[in-house]
Amino acid sequence: MGEFVGIDPLGADKLIRQMETGKDVLGRTRSGLEAAIAEAGADWAGRAGVAAMHRTWAFFHESQQDLKWRVDILKRMVPTQQKGMLAATLPFSNQTEAALAAKKDAVAITEALKHHDEHLSQQSWTEVEKAMAALKGRVDDPAYAAALLAALGPKIFQKLFRDWMNTQASGDRRGLTPEASRRAGAGAPGLLAKAFASAESSGRLGPEWQKMVETAPSDILTALVKLAPQSSTFLTRVATDLLNRPPNSDGFPTDPNWNLYNLAKAFAANPEAFQRFLAEHPKESGVLLDAYTIRSSGVPAYEEALAQALDGALKPGFGTDQVRERAWVTVINSLGAEHSLWLGGEIGTFPNSPISRVLAKHMGPILDELARGQADKRAQEAYKQALADGVANPPLPPPYLAPRAPWNTLDPAVTARFFGAIMQDPAAASALMALGKKYVQEMDMGRFNPFGPDNYSAAAFYNYSARAGALANLLLSGSTHAEWSDDQYADCLAGNLLIPIDYIDQFVPVDGKIPGTGKALMLDGIKDRLKKIITDYLDGKTPDSAETVATKLVNLQVDAMIDSMKANGQGAPTSDQHNTLRDAALGRMHGALTSALKERGG
Repeated sequence: MGEFVGIDPLGADKLIRQMETGKDVLGRTRSGLEAAIAEAGADWAGRAGVAAMHRTWAFFHESQQDLKWRVDILKRMVPTQQKGMLAATLPFSNQTEAALAAKKDAVAITEALKHHDEHLSQQSWTEVEKAMAALKGRVDDPAYAAALLAALGPKIFQKLFRDWMNTQASGDRRGLTPEASRRAGAGAPGLLAKAFASAESSGRLGPEWQKMVETAPSDILTALVKLAPQSSTFLTRVATDLLNRPPNSDGFPTDPNWNLYNLAKAFAANPEAFQRFLAEHPKESGVLLDAYTIRSSGVPAYEEALAQALDGALKPGFGTDQVRERAWVTVINSLGAEHSLWLGGEIGTFPNSPISRVLAKHMGPILDELARGQADKRAQEAYKQALADGVANPPLPPPYLAPRAPWNTLDPAVTARFFGAIMQDPAAASALMALGKKYVQEMDMGRFNPFGPDNYSAAAFYNYSARAGALANLLLSGSTHAEWSDDQYADCLAGNLLIPIDYIDQFVPVDGKIPGTGKALMLDGIKDRLKKIITDYLDGKTPDSAETVATKLVNLQVDAMIDSMKANGQGAPTSDQHNTLRDAALGRMHGALTSALKERGG
């Protein structure tokens, strides 16, 4: 038995680094000092000479190894994010003792396994389990774990997994079910997975174990990452390899694919690894997120497990901004791809998707970048059209609308389809609409009067209004796919159109604003008029085309905005100002609104 140890890991790590600095100084001094001593010969004034320096270097090196070994064990035995002292009784007094015990246990396991191969009975397998029981309380020691795996070798290691599956979970041919995983975690596979995690994360495994990722069966690899927390590096290697294997390469295409579920659960337990995986492996991430993958897995719980993994990886503020943003780009490109099955096809729609709800929940911080992309596209198109029409001095696309990296790599058409994909779920659609309204509200665009005397106020207003209009376009495009009733859909469109009116009275000094109650009544009246126009179209009560209805809605929006300005004491805009507002609203809203109405049908 080992000894009781208490160590502060942060302090120990600092000491290890300090000893490494000392070794570096000694290493750089060594050759020059040895030459000086040799040249001085008997005249050298120092005592002990080079031998003392060598002993010091060796002392630092051995102390580092021993201290790191102890810290590694404690971190695995006492998993915690808290700082300060960790204490536990180590299974062995030193690494040599641990290695000897591991080799002895490996011999016992190997002999029991040979006996089982001869008899293939439940009794012979029980003997294997007895031999494996010796690993309990020991596999957290990386020296023990590395020596054990080295003695067993990858072939016997995999065979132990396979024989357990054959005897204890024979029906699970494409990965362990949750119930089988629970039993495996308490038995031999769980001990082996912990041993592997201990040895691999401490860098003690040879290249043959890394090669195993390329050759081991999928169910063994997913059991390995599901039953014990593996390092982020190893988990990523397993995921990358498995998701590049040919579909149904395991030979059981009609069985439920619990391998995907177990991989998603492993990523859910390690959100940092999943965030980086999404950012750095878009092709493989696309396989995980593919609608066909989700529907054809035969495991309904897979979508929920993947949603949990996305929830951790994309949560605002988690990880680094740069990596999280690149992860978002991968998700948007995957769901919004041109031929994405998320938007219908032979596999149907996604009206109740936990993935959609998780994504919608976390989209608040990225809406501005998505809106910029859409607004910049609109500005670029307007500029090109003006050139084609022969306009002498067409307005240049404003540079303040251009999205920054990595958002500038997104195609706004992909973003629009992404909105459509997740807004098939009514709850996700409602959440996204609420976030959109909050986004425009927080702009506080009423700080800037579009008809004010200074150019800055007008430019600032049109900057914000262009982005607000762009987001409205995305929401309108997405809303056509929402599983809403006609009344809910009409309410959604009307609410979207009200956004600029809702905040127009911000232009007016505080004492000139209409009371909140009066304003609410005014907005309710306008919204009812907007809803009636939309509902009449959807119910076929008007002969008007979608284009005509869209024009009526935008004109009503602008008229309501102007009425609001008058009510707040700003006076009526001039004809030119009126036309500017109407043209801007038509340019930003009319196309998307017409498409939305056509898609919904009249």
